[in-house]
Amino acid sequence: MALSLDYVTLDVFTSKVFGGNPLAVVFLPDHSSEPITRDQMQAIAREFNYSETIFVHPVSLMAPTKRRIDIFMTTKELPFAGHPTIGAASWLLRLSPCREDQSRFEALTTKAGDIPISQVAASSLVSASVPHEFHLHKAQFPLSELLRLHPTLGPFLQSNDYGNIGFPVFSVVRGMTVILVELPSINALAAVDMPIGGEMIKLSSALNGGYLDAGWDGEGLINLYFYVRDVPDGGRTVLRTRMLLGNFEDPATGSSATGLAAYLSLVSQQPDDKIVFDYDIVQGIEMGRRSDIGVHVVLCDDKRGIEKVELIGSAVQVSSGQIRLN
Repeated sequence: MALSLDYVTLDVFTSKVFGGNPLAVVFLPDHSSEPITRDQMQAIAREFNYSETIFVHPVSLMAPTKRRIDIFMTTKELPFAGHPTIGAASWLLRLSPCREDQSRFEALTTKAGDIPISQVAASSLVSASVPHEFHLHKAQFPLSELLRLHPTLGPFLQSNDYGNIGFPVFSVVRGMTVILVELPSINALAAVDMPIGGEMIKLSSALNGGYLDAGWDGEGLINLYFYVRDVPDGGRTVLRTRMLLGNFEDPATGSSATGLAAYLSLVSQQPDDKIVFDYDIVQGIEMGRRSDIGVHVVLCDDKRGIEKVELIGSAVQVSSGQIRLN
């Protein structure tokens, strides 16, 4: 007899179907004589072919207010990712047909640790207090290397205003690092193209030809995150962003968004007593999949570290069904 798993698909960081970032949510059975293996989860993630697929474990009697999730890309498992976290929180707290779920769960359990989740009052939004180990690396990503990978940016970045600058390399947690590239205009953001040959940046230390500090090598991802500040958007100003990784562009990247927000908060020139920052980030416009990402940052009192980061967004269900395992 063929074993099948229930699933739903969501569009995350949007309230409209076919916007935001797609996510497959697969529900593991309460009881099975054949436990689902990691290889099977990876195969299912490849089948959906989304940037991420999550697997929701049954409720544990030992931790009834938490729900464990496993997060898979098409090629590897991740300890944490932003849009799967917001998608899972949206399902459990708002979209699940089980009303008991909507008042029961207080946290997601991931490989990166427990993530508190909650509904944002009087809205369709949910919030997740994301795990973090923010670290600014000593090395910078050079302008010359950026232009080698993305020559379409040459007309925008080869002026005297830019000179021979480098771009900050900033880790959110171990294994998830962003290179933050500020661009001068929306036209420059629109000009960003895939890196030459789909080249990937090495996740290695400066001693080994990369950009990370010693001890930060290993498994994970490092991607370029392009942004433009103070872009008018419906009576407000937002950060407009794009994320590219090899031959892949993501319409919404929660981990990169939290990295950008944390970095901007730490280097802010705001008054000394300001330690709370809120960011509205819009991504995916160039792909036709607008995503609205909120990030709430609280600095430590000395402004040298991050006390709390909350990722905020919504999701909408697109489909449901069953997927076969054999």
